[in-house]
Amino acid sequence: MPMLFKFWFRRFRRVSRNRHMRRITVAGLIVLGAIALNAACFYFFEKAVKAELTVWDSVWLSFTTITTVGYGDLAASTVGGRVATMVLLYGVGLATFPYVITQIVDTTVERNNDRRRGLIDCRDLVESHIIIVNYPSELRVASIIEQLSSDVVTAHRPIVILANGVEELSFNRSDVYFVRGAPLEEESWQRANIERAYAVLILAPEAEEHVADAITASTISLIETLHPNIRTIAECTSIQHLAIFRSFHCDAVIPTNNIAAKVLAQEVRDRGLALAVRELLTDAEGSELYSEAIEIDGINFGELQSLLLQLKAEVILVGILRNSEHIINPSLDLQIHRSDRLILIGNRRSDWEQIHKQLLSVKQPA
Repeated sequence: MPMLFKFWFRRFRRVSRNRHMRRITVAGLIVLGAIALNAACFYFFEKAVKAELTVWDSVWLSFTTITTVGYGDLAASTVGGRVATMVLLYGVGLATFPYVITQIVDTTVERNNDRRRGLIDCRDLVESHIIIVNYPSELRVASIIEQLSSDVVTAHRPIVILANGVEELSFNRSDVYFVRGAPLEEESWQRANIERAYAVLILAPEAEEHVADAITASTISLIETLHPNIRTIAECTSIQHLAIFRSFHCDAVIPTNNIAAKVLAQEVRDRGLALAVRELLTDAEGSELYSEAIEIDGINFGELQSLLLQLKAEVILVGILRNSEHIINPSLDLQIHRSDRLILIGNRRSDWEQIHKQLLSVKQPA
């Protein structure tokens, strides 16, 4: 309960700083006050000549009059009722109501502009989201967003782009937010709602390779201070700079340039291999490479492979992830731990849930 109160109090305080919201609030209270006061006056003066009149009738008349609808089903017939209607509804209400509508429109337009230009605060907008840091190019960022949106694990998560080198986003998606700010400034991360984020993906900034990786390392250091337990994935421009990241807590450092160079060179030697890599690592039609949890103890790698063959499961077991380390094509007698994640190649990630149930039914956990 205290957390809920704190959330709404923080939200109210932030909204109250907006000049349009302050104007809407004041004008809205004036309109509501005019409706309530006129309803009371109308009921007081008109009840004597309209015995069937109810409080709801009085409110109905006040609301339809102030919104200029005026159905004509009710009207003031006494002097007091007419004076109250002229002063409160025609004088105060009709002068204030259009102003409220105008301010609402202005606020909506301003918020849309602020969101496109990265001037928003995401603390009350998103949670369990993915933060993409830096904006090297529109095509690259859009491709990453498309990959995240097409995966069943991350498709439901909002995305916040934190970058300082772009004035506004050129694409418009309801699940993508933009925070314009320096990644090395704490205030930028607060606006990106780092405290409630699911993961951070740091792209290499536009700079010379050694400078770019140093900036990325500094960004990771700041993230460690703000949210030590968040999952962090960073791009490294060269495998030779991996040593820079060893003293920081980073779940994965990916030397994208070296990976691309390896695929290009491998295609020269092994024709068609690049197509296979593209299929596995993109949302292209066909198989994909992914990892899944396993809740089975007392079984080794070879036995697990045999079970998958017996079940005619349409997946290929290629390795395991254990304590942030990967083991590709391990020995068949390697024991599987309950905390391991299996590295798999399959047609659909969603197939694994059914396969896992079949494994549990054949080989119960120890």
